[in-house]
Amino acid sequence: MGGWAAVEQVVAGLGGRVEAMYFAFGADDLVMIVELPDSVSMAAAGLTVKAGGALQTRATPLLTLDEIDEAARRQVSFRAPGA
Repeated sequence: MGGWAAVEQVVAGLGGRVEAMYFAFGADDLVMIVELPDSVSMAAAGLTVKAGGALQTRATPLLTLDEIDEAARRQVSFRAPGA
């Protein structure tokens, strides 16, 4: 099974889908955009891939504009230390 098919199988097995995969120059050789049902599914994928030792991964959750709008509307009770 090729690399692309293996990635799709892992993501699909967790109830998600691969939206895009790019090869890149720099600190990261590969950038993938995947949609998974929740953060626990992403953690499961990352733990499984890292356990093999051949790959290092980093996940960056992306938020939609609607999610950012919702976050901006939420009231957060916070007082800075010393204030």
